[in-house]
Amino acid sequence: MAHAEKRGYDKRARKWRYRGRYKLPNGEWGSVSKDENGQPFYTLRSAKDYAHGLEVDVRRQQFFNPRDGRTTVGQWSERWLESIDVGPLSEKEYRLRLKNQILPEWGQTAVGDLSPTAVTTWEKGLRQRISKNYADAVMSVFRTMLDDAVAERLRGDNPVATRKSGRRGKFKPKPKDEKTIATPRQVLHIARNALQMRGLNEYAIVLASAYTGLRIGELAGVHRDQLELKDAGMGPRLHSVQQSQYVGGVFTEIDNKYDSGRGLILPAFLAELLQQLIDSRPDGEWVFTAPKGGRLLRGGDWYAETWQPIVSGRAPRGVVRGAKARVGVPPVLGVEGLTPHGLRHSQKVWLDEGNHPRVAVEARMGHVLQGVEGTYSHVTLAMEMAIAEYLQRLWEDSLKVVVDRRELGPFPEYTAPRRKRSPKRLPNED
Repeated sequence: MAHAEKRGYDKRARKWRYRGRYKLPNGEWGSVSKDENGQPFYTLRSAKDYAHGLEVDVRRQQFFNPRDGRTTVGQWSERWLESIDVGPLSEKEYRLRLKNQILPEWGQTAVGDLSPTAVTTWEKGLRQRISKNYADAVMSVFRTMLDDAVAERLRGDNPVATRKSGRRGKFKPKPKDEKTIATPRQVLHIARNALQMRGLNEYAIVLASAYTGLRIGELAGVHRDQLELKDAGMGPRLHSVQQSQYVGGVFTEIDNKYDSGRGLILPAFLAELLQQLIDSRPDGEWVFTAPKGGRLLRGGDWYAETWQPIVSGRAPRGVVRGAKARVGVPPVLGVEGLTPHGLRHSQKVWLDEGNHPRVAVEARMGHVLQGVEGTYSHVTLAMEMAIAEYLQRLWEDSLKVVVDRRELGPFPEYTAPRRKRSPKRLPNED
């Protein structure tokens, strides 16, 4: 039974201090010398009443050991990372979000001391410093980690839980989806720019991404033996069963995102293009390669030096200080801000516009249709063939000559790169 006992004399407060004793779930005696606000017990009755409340929580299975709540956010994050079961890339991102944003602010704070108001104030400042998407990702990790802390009974509530009971602050309408979508005609122009700048391999990557919906990492992981380009009655197919990514600094093949390995029927033009691509390189393991051969890698340099110019245009340039002349490519109008992932979104829009069965569209995108519709709907070969034929028609329509429509802009103006200055030598230097 809960009781209290004298603990010692507090010279500063000139009062006796007491502690409460109560039975823990495991039958052992626990003790508490401060309340939830960190205030000591200066009367026998206050210590006993608090201990009695904890014992009631034990019987109701609502007990949270105050000592567990003293676990710091940093300590809990280490235990939490060891417990989660996610892909290597997701784990890497979680660790970076913790290291760069969460732990510098909260690493030394006890999990039990986190307050919703303090977290909300910090989040407000965070969103002023970083992009919305990154802030959402950081808060998602923080929220999930503390959800698990609640389940582990380190505290009773989650201070970063989504508040659905009421709104605080100014009303902000839900942001609209600002993802840039390209039409088949615009994709054709982007692919032609890629052909002009980087050759057949880059041309094929653009079209394969748009007309299969595969992510760049998934395209990078396609081996030659995963192509079935001769139609044996079930359509030419590309089998995507892994993606290529850097994991721990090593180029590695891992499962597709969400384990979404799948075989896709290709429209006829794309099957012919891929056959032409692999015939142009008799040797090699992968279908899509880096510009000079080898494994395909898409990093910041590629986005800046290849992707952005094939969408936004590049100025022509003559021979400059020994560098070869280069042709210009015009910007494709109407797709400003398009990302490579936007090609995947574009195919989804095309298929929705074609009124194809939702279950077949989601399967092609590598998604699982949820709910009753997903349980009772099934993809058939006829559905897949209809999608491939539809995509073939879109391609053929994109090749038609367009009159009186401005689709391409003027070449950007050429800006010579600044010459790096050599550091001045001091008179006494050798």
